[in-house]
Amino acid sequence: MKVSSVKSKLPQKFFDMIEFDKFRPSQSKAIDKGLFDNKNMLICSPTASGKTFVAELAGIKKIIETGGKMIYIVPLKSLATEKAEEFKKYEEIGIKTSVSTGDPESSEPWLANADIIVCTSEKFDSLLRHNISWLNKINIAVFDEIHLINSRNRGPTLEVIITILKTQLKNVQLIGLSATIGNPKELSNWLNAELIEDDWRPVSLTQGIYSGNEIEFEKRIIPVEKIKNDETLSLAIDTVNIGKQALIFCPTKRSTQSVARKIASLIKEKTNEDLAKKVKNSAGVATSQCDELSEAISKGIAFHHSGLLSKQKKIVENGFKENKIKIICCTPTLAMGVNLPAFRVIMKSLKRFGKRGMDWIPVLEYHQMTGRAGRPKFNDTHGEAISIAKTQSEFEHIQETYVNGTAEDLTSKLGVEPVLRSVILSLISSGFIIKEEKLLEFFNETFYGSQYGNDFGFKIKILSALSDLEKFKFIKRINETIIPTVVGKRVSELYIYPDAAFEIINNFEKLNPNFDELSFLHSISSNMEMSPWLSLQKKDYEYIDVSLSDIEDRLIDQVPYQWEYEYDSFLKKTKTCFVLNEWINETNEKEIFEQYNVAPGLMRDISSRCEWLVYGASELAKVTGNLDKVNDISKLRVRIKNGVKSELLPLIRLKGIGRVRARRLYSSGYSSIKKLKTAEIENLSDILGQKTAISVKKQVNSKIPGKN
Repeated sequence: MKVSSVKSKLPQKFFDMIEFDKFRPSQSKAIDKGLFDNKNMLICSPTASGKTFVAELAGIKKIIETGGKMIYIVPLKSLATEKAEEFKKYEEIGIKTSVSTGDPESSEPWLANADIIVCTSEKFDSLLRHNISWLNKINIAVFDEIHLINSRNRGPTLEVIITILKTQLKNVQLIGLSATIGNPKELSNWLNAELIEDDWRPVSLTQGIYSGNEIEFEKRIIPVEKIKNDETLSLAIDTVNIGKQALIFCPTKRSTQSVARKIASLIKEKTNEDLAKKVKNSAGVATSQCDELSEAISKGIAFHHSGLLSKQKKIVENGFKENKIKIICCTPTLAMGVNLPAFRVIMKSLKRFGKRGMDWIPVLEYHQMTGRAGRPKFNDTHGEAISIAKTQSEFEHIQETYVNGTAEDLTSKLGVEPVLRSVILSLISSGFIIKEEKLLEFFNETFYGSQYGNDFGFKIKILSALSDLEKFKFIKRINETIIPTVVGKRVSELYIYPDAAFEIINNFEKLNPNFDELSFLHSISSNMEMSPWLSLQKKDYEYIDVSLSDIEDRLIDQVPYQWEYEYDSFLKKTKTCFVLNEWINETNEKEIFEQYNVAPGLMRDISSRCEWLVYGASELAKVTGNLDKVNDISKLRVRIKNGVKSELLPLIRLKGIGRVRARRLYSSGYSSIKKLKTAEIENLSDILGQKTAISVKKQVNSKIPGKN
């Protein structure tokens, strides 16, 4: 279909921005099936097939013609930022894009001024809980990666916000974007959407299996020299030798580093020394992980996982986009993250360690990874997705299940506890539901209801969760009306699981009246909201066991016996507590990494989760009448956020002063704001640098010599 054929249906200023003459197949099909007639759409097609522009076509048209809003939902913060950057091109025709991924406590009223709002499903859910004023102005909602409704972590939230939008807003157009799924008709029926399926890609995908000394594709066989009897290593070096780039998906963070290290060891020439220096400088104190990444990058090789700092991830991603980095060894999370297409995608293993040991990954996950193969902007004729088979039986399984197989059916995860209680509380707290029968009607409208609504126990499960919330005293009934209690509403706003909040509230009574910091930190570290907890190494068992004997009587939770099932889980929670305690006592990231094997990126993640939960605890203390604990809890929150001892709290409030600079100031005698006011600018400059010193003096309302 030619773009000119729909000129009459598009606003002129939008039409003038379209830089191509012909629509891609999925775009043409969507237009033919009523995209411009407010029809809901489910579009299932490969990566880079033009799905996003279908949403843009409908959204931009509506925004210009009606003044409404488009909400664009993505699974990850990094994707939200990337999409928002893409949509900024529409500023030249007066359309404003805003991205919202941060504080779940904030309703962010400034979003009311945006035309396109990009956010994660969790953030949009939290906005709904804060009763946003602009909800009724949304006339198009886009759900990128809608197949993640199948995810235990993200699926329930995504499903609920879709259900809210389709039941509460009369004229909203829903557009779901997905990779290939097993039951697209079932999902489209639930969405009341037109189903668009297409397998067109801008660059064709060639899937192969590496076994022995050759890659077997459907129509050709390519010999690859085996290096050190290592298939992954062999494919990586072959990729470098042919002048291409590859993403190597590894099952664990540790294996990403191991593989990257091995590849780099075979490359002699250092071509990226400037990039390597950037990695070194990105960390306050360089860990061995940082050193390892820097060394690998100098040779055009990198690893990418959650243990890296955000700055380091960005260096790796940009280096790959600029073709300076040839190989990235990464975890599968990158497959649904930022857009990093490569000529070759290599799956080191299609197995993952789970509750039942090593097991094969879902076909849907395989499609997510292979979708990164092929680079339209590099004029590649095709992309290669290569799986590794170590045996003939593995070869046959990969061929049948993954290369020639179909993706699994999506199933709702909304009925999983404690998700159900959280969803029900949010619906009641937001005012969407005030009657029991309306609650049941709502759940009948969910994907969960469409799949399991006729099952025995569906109604019982929902009403049981409702009863639990009453027992928690988070909701109450007045005749036939259900309303949130003050505590229940606050729990919902804080975006904390009801079970987790109930545990925090109960623990207030168990705390020492004098507030035992370690006891409280252990109770927070043990809370379900802190899952996943830090994993254990062999060396951890001894020191944790010894340490527990000294503090056991101070803990709220009873220490299980070593032979009990809960013992390992308890140790993981305790290790998390010990690491956080090291953090707030200013142990640097290098020492934490060496002692506990907790990388800086992971340290930032657990401290961020803990900080939010501690904030939640301080807010729950206020609404439950535990006011005597608020001050101590609030202080601890600031310490967790910044990784400092109590004595640095006055200094850490200053902009530009982190844990390192605050300690420098304190050690130099500047322990208070009062002392900073009288400090000589020259002395502060020696400690902080001139720019930061001037900033500090301005913040403490002190005159600077020579400046007006």
